[in-house]
Amino acid sequence: MSVVVYTRTGDGGAHVSIDNVTLSKEDTSRIVGWLNAAPESAKIPVDDVTGSISAGIALKLKHNAKVTIQYNRKQIIVSTKSRFNRDSKYILDQKDLRDFLDQKLEGTYFGEDTVSVE
Repeated sequence: MSVVVYTRTGDGGAHVSIDNVTLSKEDTSRIVGWLNAAPESAKIPVDDVTGSISAGIALKLKHNAKVTIQYNRKQIIVSTKSRFNRDSKYILDQKDLRDFLDQKLEGTYFGEDTVSVE
């Protein structure tokens, strides 16, 4: 997992870095469970996504399949690539996953837990 971290510099500016966060096997299992349990009604197909990505998770599956989760502090965007190179992208409405991502992002925006998103 990667998270974007904003910090202030001494001259009043900002420094942006990307930190890697190691997820436990338990965290990974919970994420996979949330994805698998999500009903179709919680998935909204999209072509493009707006907003700055604050966190991302990449899951590599068997047969070169891949699931990428991106979070812009407002929406969870899931991209999948199957072993047959079929791609899909959707916004996922999943409270447990959103809460998990918000927890991982605590303190990453100038030491604060939340950022104002419009």
